Amino acid sequence: MPTAGLRLLLALLMAVASLAPAAAVAQVIRGTARNAATNEPLPNVRIMALSLDGASLGETYANEAGRFLLRVRARSRPFTISVTRIGMKPTLSNTLDLAARDTLDVDFSVAEEAVRTDTVRVRAEPGLNEIRLREAERRGWKVFHPREVAAIRDRVLNFEDLLRATGYTGFILSQRRDECVRSTRTNRCLLLVLDGVPLAGSYPNINPRDVYFLALLSPNQSMVQFGDRGPNGAIVIYTRAYGDKLDFDKDPPALR
Repeated sequence: MPTAGLRLLLALLMAVASLAPAAAVAQVIRGTARNAATNEPLPNVRIMALSLDGASLGETYANEAGRFLLRVRARSRPFTISVTRIGMKPTLSNTLDLAARDTLDVDFSVAEEAVRTDTVRVRAEPGLNEIRLREAERRGWKVFHPREVAAIRDRVLNFEDLLRATGYTGFILSQRRDECVRSTRTNRCLLLVLDGVPLAGSYPNINPRDVYFLALLSPNQSMVQFGDRGPNGAIVIYTRAYGDKLDFDKDPPALR
């Protein structure tokens, strides 16, 4: 028969075993998370065990191969498994009711889901040349639109040929470059203005391929805009240095 000392030792061992924390007893869920569309493993998926009232009973993450091992401390309570990852539809298993030390092998098939973000509105600010074009049209100037200029600028050699190619009869163009461009209404020299800067002299030394649009101002319009420098009217030239935003595929060049 066991001695009194041996009986005491056995009693102590049994007492210690009975006091072991229930948390040491756990169910094990293991398996793989896969993309439902491609069947490829899903890495870094969050796997959670949830009680029926939503409390967490354990969580883990799938490795690079989509494999996971989750220890659940449900203490004989039913629970579900939640599978979540950004860009994937949250997935919830059926209710599980396992014995204290059960191990369950399960694979999860997770569907892709578009990520919703707040609406972003982008407003493009008009370029300087677009502002100039709108202003010229608002003021009622005779505008040779960028579409018209684009249709002819690549087939002329100089600026005076560009003016001739517009077909406009309000210009008097001399064969001599040292003479000014005159108005058919007044037979007087027109002021030439390049990108907002009035020019002294006759024809500007400008490559016609650099021209974005032109505008012709009457004497009254020119006086309002440029004062005594343009008493007879003006030709305003804006170059492509400040933008060329027209989409000619959708809005093809055409002479008016």
